[in-house]
Amino acid sequence: MFGIRDEEIKSLISAIDYSEALSITATKNEVQSACEEAKMYGFRAVVAFPQYIGLLVDALEGTDVLAQIPVGFPCGGVTTLVKCKEAEQGLERGATDLDMVMNISAFQEGDYRRVSADIQEVMTVAKPFGVPFKVIIEAGVLTDEQIVTAAKLVADCGADFIKTCTGFGPGRATSHNIGLIKETVGDRIGIKASGGVASLEDGVAMMRAGATVVALRRKLVDQLKGLDWPTIGR
Repeated sequence: MFGIRDEEIKSLISAIDYSEALSITATKNEVQSACEEAKMYGFRAVVAFPQYIGLLVDALEGTDVLAQIPVGFPCGGVTTLVKCKEAEQGLERGATDLDMVMNISAFQEGDYRRVSADIQEVMTVAKPFGVPFKVIIEAGVLTDEQIVTAAKLVADCGADFIKTCTGFGPGRATSHNIGLIKETVGDRIGIKASGGVASLEDGVAMMRAGATVVALRRKLVDQLKGLDWPTIGR
């Protein structure tokens, strides 16, 4: 692929959280299909709403692909108790990767103590399970200054990753805001590019800017089918 090295494609594939089944209309068959595609190509994780955690866990059993659910998704405005319960139920059923949406409205009001407490309480629930923990800041509604503040806050809370967007709100992941987050947190935590990342080219651009995980959807699989897989694949 012009301008992209095979090694970059390999690195991207192993860093992909496959979000094709994270939609309000996703059926059991679509979740199952996403799991099969993720296993075929060796993606990092498959993500679906918590109602499908049993299906995710069963479909991905015996593989290295993580079963990921989001909590407080997509607005972040549910109570901390609800987020904690949602996380607890998913983790007890076997989720191996967890994303949560920060309290965006509290952040906009400047109530950073409340935002931090919300994150830390969910982290307390998740910690005994030893799963990767990501916090979504919904960068599309934030200014550059707010992105920097949110990145510092998430890193100081001890999360494993900061994630740009839900994909359900305005805006999208950009190389600019990935670079801004990277400049802010350095190597303290990982960065997940999510929201509007539509292709291999987009994904590689995000990783070049500093992303360590990338959310991608169906167009990716269509592109992979056209590649020389014995050369590009694992």
